[in-house]
Amino acid sequence: MDQISEIKARLDIVEVIGDYIPLKKTGRNYKALCPFHSEKTPSFVVFPDSQNWRCFGCGAGGDVYSFVMQYEGWDFPEALRNLARRAGVELEPLTPQQSKKQEEYERLRSLLGEAAHFFHEMLLDAPEASHARAYVRSRGLSDETVAGFTLGYAPDSWDAATGHLTRLGYEIEDLIEAGLLVVREDGRTYDRFRNRLMIPIRDARGNIVGFGARALDKDAKPKYLNSPQSGLFDKSRLLFGLDRARRSIRESETAVIVEGYMDVMQAHQAGFTNVVAQMGTALTEDQLRLLARYAGRLILALDPDAAGQMAMDRGREVIERVSRAAAEQASEEGVWDFDMAEREYRARLTAEFDPQGMIRYESRLGFDIRVLTLPEGKDPDDVIREDPALWGRLIEEALPVVEHVIRRVTDGRDLNDAKVKSAIARQVVPLINEVADPVERSHYRQRLARLLKVEERALFPEHPPAKGRRSRSQAAGREEAPPAPPVDEDAAVESALATMADYPREAFCLAALIRLPRLIYQINRILANCLSPEKLAPFLPDWEMPGPWPPFDGLSLRVVAADFTHPEYRAIFQAWQAALDQEEIEPLEYLRQMLDPLARQEVEGWLARPLDALHRQVTPFRAVELPEERLWEEAIRIFLSLREARLSERIRELSFMMADMDNGGDASTARQYEGEMVVLLTRARLRIIQARERYTLSGKRASLVESRLGQVRQSSHKSERYS
Repeated sequence: MDQISEIKARLDIVEVIGDYIPLKKTGRNYKALCPFHSEKTPSFVVFPDSQNWRCFGCGAGGDVYSFVMQYEGWDFPEALRNLARRAGVELEPLTPQQSKKQEEYERLRSLLGEAAHFFHEMLLDAPEASHARAYVRSRGLSDETVAGFTLGYAPDSWDAATGHLTRLGYEIEDLIEAGLLVVREDGRTYDRFRNRLMIPIRDARGNIVGFGARALDKDAKPKYLNSPQSGLFDKSRLLFGLDRARRSIRESETAVIVEGYMDVMQAHQAGFTNVVAQMGTALTEDQLRLLARYAGRLILALDPDAAGQMAMDRGREVIERVSRAAAEQASEEGVWDFDMAEREYRARLTAEFDPQGMIRYESRLGFDIRVLTLPEGKDPDDVIREDPALWGRLIEEALPVVEHVIRRVTDGRDLNDAKVKSAIARQVVPLINEVADPVERSHYRQRLARLLKVEERALFPEHPPAKGRRSRSQAAGREEAPPAPPVDEDAAVESALATMADYPREAFCLAALIRLPRLIYQINRILANCLSPEKLAPFLPDWEMPGPWPPFDGLSLRVVAADFTHPEYRAIFQAWQAALDQEEIEPLEYLRQMLDPLARQEVEGWLARPLDALHRQVTPFRAVELPEERLWEEAIRIFLSLREARLSERIRELSFMMADMDNGGDASTARQYEGEMVVLLTRARLRIIQARERYTLSGKRASLVESRLGQVRQSSHKSERYS
């Protein structure tokens, strides 16, 4: 048993989750109000037999690792460390290289903490910081806010911070590495931050990783100067204020994203604690993925100019603003220009977040992204100080991205002019076509057609209206799905054994997805064909889904992390998905950078072995391997088996719940799913089984391949014997 499995075996999921939320026993299971979405009737169920949990309201679920990762916002290594400590399991020691890197980071974090304390003390007490204290008062920041965010003052000196920190025992090399010193061409150094209001930047766990420094001299450039990029400080992966906002974001399921540090501090001071800032650059996918741990809805607070540009010019104004800020910082640091590759990278990174890019990320990450347009000439700081109630209303009235764009591009234009209508359609139609949800997409098509007073088919000729739901009489001849399987008293033991047996198959599937990148798209097509609502809905003609599709991860039309039961494999898959989505570097190199050392070591082990050997769990023999076509088919077949297992698990969970109901338990958590949902899942399972069978080789062909491989193995062994 590996350490991950040992930790799960030592912990009781009921006890772990019960420490976070109050659980009530119902029959053989436990229920509670879901901590991940707002609800009045409990739909969150913990299954002690299978050591899993599931919310039948929002569809979230998993094991003890996935719960603490989602609740705490931890990544997998952090969840592993904390659960290992709780279970009394000592994790395998780090390699010397890993230990050295970790010690370096800990030393730099300690140094940055000492620097923040020094700057904070200067702001509070130093006579030369009186103008900094006056500036803080002029921005309306209270003493509590100054202390909570550890605001400070960097003296107008070339070496004040250096002198203080070296007296504490830190080396000049440490200060350079932490971004506190700048090295001149002649090798001499000077303090990077001088005569500035110092704003510590923390990661999601609250560790100080850098600074944002606001100029106090009106002629100083740039106005805001950040720490330079480093192993600790990566602007593309940080959000200012997230360490203080994440609990509020999780509870409200909403994150509000602003542009400035002052905006965040003013919002938190006024009680709007779900506000974060994007570090002065455009949003990045890493930042969105970070927020996806906590929020289902994102609200972008844009000033009128930026809001208009977002709708009209594909984010050009944002790119230009970021480029200017980058040039100012480069000048301050003595680097006069970015090379062409760097400029193109920054532009490409920003351009992803035009309206169409936002819609794609809504679909990919499951977000509801909305736009809040600020009053003319105001930023969030101004609005919150002048009228906190207005800020609350603006948040409530934030518009979905498509609706925002429609209103922006039509505002003040003559909608009776055919040329204007055509121009608007060219801007909005591609955006609507990016919307993944079919109901939402249909709504916007109808909305645009009514607004422009043209027929919908003229705007969307390649998208004919969806056929209506079949009537009961039309569906009378439909194939009947088999009845749901009965509750099995030994299901817990079977589930545990099946899960353990899944691990090698999951490793093979993941390795195949990494070695054969096009494989994931083929599997996605198969899943979409098997599990689309249009294919399954005819079996439930009069039943309306209570929420968005899919109601369970087992019905997802794409490969998802929940297809893998091993928590480390889920993390590896999410990193591989991110690697395929980006275009800056080779996916495999990106994957290596994204993974923690233990996961990276696991992946390197997969890459070092032939896929056939990994599939059979045997030692490789002389680099002999199944043909790629056979490996491709095997990977599809095994993945579909994994998805079938997930569907069976969902059916079993629902059967448990209905059994509890029959035994006098509370039926409220399962009432809306009774009958129809089990039929739906059972039909989906059958379609997956049918698809899997198509990828099972005929006996004759399989025997032929095995015979040939056996001959090669025999020949290989003889060669080894006589060599």
